[in-house]
Formats: sequence, structure tokens, C-alpha cells
Amino acid sequence: MIAVTGQAQSVASKTKIFISYSRKDMTFVDRLEPALKARGFEPLIDRSDIYAFENWWKRIEALIGRADTIVFVLSPEAVKSDVALKEVVYAASLNKRFAPIVCEQVEDAAIPEALRELNFVFFDDQAQFETNVDALAEALRTDIGWIRRHTEFGEAARRWEESARPGGLLLRPPILDQAEAWITFRPDGAPPPTSVTQIFITESRKAELATKRRNRALRGGLYAAFIGVILGLVGWINQARIYAQWRWWAVTIPYAKAQIRPYVLSLGREQALKPGDSFKECASNCPLMIVVPAGSFIMGSPPSEVGHKPREEPEHNVTIAKPFAVSQFVLTFADWDACATYGDCDAHISDGGWGHGLNPVVDVSWDDAKLYVAWFSRMTGKSYRLLTEAEYEYVARAGIETAYPWGDEIGKNNANCNGCGSNWDNRQTAPVGSFAPNRFNLYDVVGNSWEWVEDCMHDNYEGAPADGSSWSDGGNCSNHVARSGSWSNTPDFARLASRVPRASDVRNSNLGFRVGRTLSQ
Repeated sequence: MIAVTGQAQSVASKTKIFISYSRKDMTFVDRLEPALKARGFEPLIDRSDIYAFENWWKRIEALIGRADTIVFVLSPEAVKSDVALKEVVYAASLNKRFAPIVCEQVEDAAIPEALRELNFVFFDDQAQFETNVDALAEALRTDIGWIRRHTEFGEAARRWEESARPGGLLLRPPILDQAEAWITFRPDGAPPPTSVTQIFITESRKAELATKRRNRALRGGLYAAFIGVILGLVGWINQARIYAQWRWWAVTIPYAKAQIRPYVLSLGREQALKPGDSFKECASNCPLMIVVPAGSFIMGSPPSEVGHKPREEPEHNVTIAKPFAVSQFVLTFADWDACATYGDCDAHISDGGWGHGLNPVVDVSWDDAKLYVAWFSRMTGKSYRLLTEAEYEYVARAGIETAYPWGDEIGKNNANCNGCGSNWDNRQTAPVGSFAPNRFNLYDVVGNSWEWVEDCMHDNYEGAPADGSSWSDGGNCSNHVARSGSWSNTPDFARLASRVPRASDVRNSNLGFRVGRTLSQ
């Protein structure tokens, strides 16, 4: 039996599982499909007949290409199904990962060759069905980050091949660097990239090198001399420092000149900004900034608010004297990857298997966040920074005094938390911008990922500054404040007044940050 999309509204970031089976095993598959959905997977499965005049095979090829893993339901009927066996052959040609499961015993000689050497999950005891699904789910999650990149790069290579290999579809840094690292660090037992994928990545690097050679033509002599000096000194001067110097001049500075400096606001443009205006000081992969107005607000929460905690007391007036800019979204992995490729940021932080791109960067410490804003400030020559705690609550409230940006009740599907009623609740982060913005046109000001702020942690607001500035004196600066709640926390942590301490060097799959910028007025 053949697969099509189970639900058009499935979350794009879920692990996609193509189920290949015989239609005579439909009763078993009807039970397997919801069990996999309940464990956070997206099964791809067909529920309709396929007629002779339909271009059904193209449909199947596309779905197999999108799938991260192929689950083949072994039964006496499945191994006799021409369609199911054809699916196995096509998936094997793409080097897809297989997860064969046995719903009825089959003679060894009848098992498709691509599956014979693999470990099976047995479902022949119906009383152990849920236990067996748990075992299958654990196997499907093994090395899933690497497997999803297998799907992503394989699909890109297929589009490139089908389009007669145009240069415009080749990979570019930083995605190209990630693809090469992905090939290098293939986990044991993971399916190798197809030959087309390997050629695609190789040709991408060739094209990138050709571009760099053209750009280097005028400064080739200087770089050659500089590299020669480095090679002559590596025996007796600190190699790490030399490498950092070389990388700054050979990688970071060319990137800044091409991708950032032409887009940095002039003083005149900056001074002409008004509240509500937006700007972005790079070609791509950096924060989109929104100008917020000066103003006053009441910070903290009253004891009567549901979920209130003593550390949110006392309520106090804060005045923000000047407009400033704040990123419309929390920092994304795409933004972080630019710093990892061309700057000082750690390229090996975990995405939890949820993917990069527009997902919020997580698993970053306060120290990591400070490293990013320092790097982007150097690149732009502007004052990028973390928000102060008062600035965070000011922009999150955007003029309201309720517990949440939309009212005093959590409601449904307003944010991502453990009990917010979204597709991502207590499972993973959602792509930025998945929910409605607040009155300042800022997204995800509560839920999804905790947001580091500049301030050291204080037990309460006694003595807190009233001008919105960062508060360090008298605090515990081995811990800094995180605001907004996250995908894994209950709704009371997603309140606008909620604040928690986090060790400055801790990394966690629910910790991220938002960027602020001081404006010249």
C-alpha cells in the first residue's frame, strides 16, 4: 500500500515516517498510525485507492523523498506486493533509513534484500503493542538530527538533478559548511548519502571556491604573503592565536564587508527612525529589529494574580526614557549559524533534533548570548546587546496590564507551553512567528523558549532601578534572569511577570535569547 500526506496541517518540523505496507494489513496500520502520531511523529500514509490513470508513482517518489525513515510492515502479504517492494527499491536507491517491523512472521527468503541484515521490531504479540511502539519510537529517534539532514540535503540534491544541475540551486555557506560536516560525521549504522547528494555537495564547494577565487584576484598577493608568514611562524608562535588572526582577516572581514557593512544604518537614517519602524543590518541571517517607543509601565504582578510568586514583588513604576530597538523574533538558528560560520559562536550547540533555520536557537548559555551580541556589535559598529529585565517586560506588555499579552487567561493556541493548546506543547520549540504578535508587533514574547536578559538575579524587586537599566548591584551574578517561559513549562511561567534564575553557564533545550539595540537619537 502506498503513502500520501496524512494531514495537510502537520507540523513541518516533525519527524516524517513513510509507512509501506500491504492493503491487507490495513487493520494493523490503522492502529500503528495514531500510536506514532501520539509519540510526536508524522506518518505518511494513503487511505484511498490508486487508479491506473493517476500519476501515482510520482506522488510516491516525492513522499519517500520527504520521509526521514521508511517503516516497512513485514507480513506474508507485504512481501508479495509489487507496489510495496517497488517502494523498498526506490527508497534504497535514495539510501533512506529503513525500520522494518513484523506484524506476521515471514520466511527469511521472502524478505526484501535491503531489509534482511537489519534488526526488526516484532509486533506479533498484540498484547505487547504499546511496548513495541515505544521500542520503534526509540529506534526512530536514534541519530534523528543526522537523518533529517539526510532528507534535507537529499531533497535539495534531487531538485538540482531534476533541474539539469543549475548553479543557482547549489548550496552556499553556511549551509554548505553544515553539509560537509554532516557527511564527515556520519553516525555508525546511518545510511550513507547517495552519489547524487555527494556530487551535489562537491559541486557546491567547487562553485563556492570558484567564486572566492574571483573575489580574491585583486588581493591574492596580500593573502598569499600573509599565509606564508603564518606558515613560517607556526613552529614557535601560538598557533591558536595565529589561526584566529588568519580567520579574522580571511573569513570574518570579507563576510562583514559583503554581507553586513553595506546594510548598516547611517546616522541620518537611524535618527529618522520612528516607533514601529523596522530595519535589518545585514543581507540575511541576522535579527529584524523593531523600534519601540519610550514610555512607562508597572513592573511585576499583584499577589492576586494566578501563578504570582514573591520574586515578582513589589510592583513598581518603570520609565523608559528613550526609544530603542528590539528583535521581532527571538534569535533563530539561521542567525546563530552565521556567527558560528563567520564569527566566534559555538557551531556545535544542539538543536534537539528539531532542525535549524527559523527555529529559535536553544541550548545557549547567558555567556553564549553575550558572545553573539558582542560579535554582531563588532560586525555592525552598533550597540547590540541583551535586553534588560525591565526592557523585556516593557516590550512584552506593550501597554497592557493583564497576566498574558492577550488577557488574564491562557486561552488556546496563543503560545507554545505545556498547556497552551498548541501543536508543539511540551514537545519542542515552534518556528518563530507561529503565533500572533503583540501590540509592538513582537512575536513569542511568552512561551516557546526562555529569553536571557542582562540582569543578575535578585530575590525580589526591593531596590530595583526605576529607569529600565540593568540591575547587577547586590544580586547573585552567578545566576542571571530568564523571562517568558518555554515549550516545556506550565502556563504560569508564561505570564508577563514571570521570572526565574538560571546559572549563567547553563545550557538547556528551552533556553534562548532576544536581541536589543541602543539607538542614536
